[in-house]
Amino acid sequence: MIAIPVESNTMNTMSTKLFGNAKYFALVNPLTDSHIIVENEGCGNGIKTADFLLKKGAKSAVYGFLGDGPFYAMMNGGMNVYWLGKETLPLENAIHYAISESLVQVTPENADLYLDPGTNGGACECGCTHE
Repeated sequence: MIAIPVESNTMNTMSTKLFGNAKYFALVNPLTDSHIIVENEGCGNGIKTADFLLKKGAKSAVYGFLGDGPFYAMMNGGMNVYWLGKETLPLENAIHYAISESLVQVTPENADLYLDPGTNGGACECGCTHE
């Protein structure tokens, strides 16, 4: 299952830029090209959002802006993380990119190039400590 942060719980929604502050996530089954939209129980906190997605069974996630804390929480939980880009997209387009495997996979080796929490100061504000 692929987790995509989205703006609303409507089927014609857009992806959203901020991962931890996403009110909803589309959970996509890449085998059937189907999805459901769920309310983010960790909204407002990136690490709680990552934990929520892991509990929902997500095996990968895409994002626009993401800090170190949620990134490492997902990585440590066995998820693959992909950079969707910094612009919002219609959900159907985001699903297409995620399923086509054309997105950049973010790893600890290239994280400095792709992680950006999207905060004013450019620093992660999740309150955790990082490795």
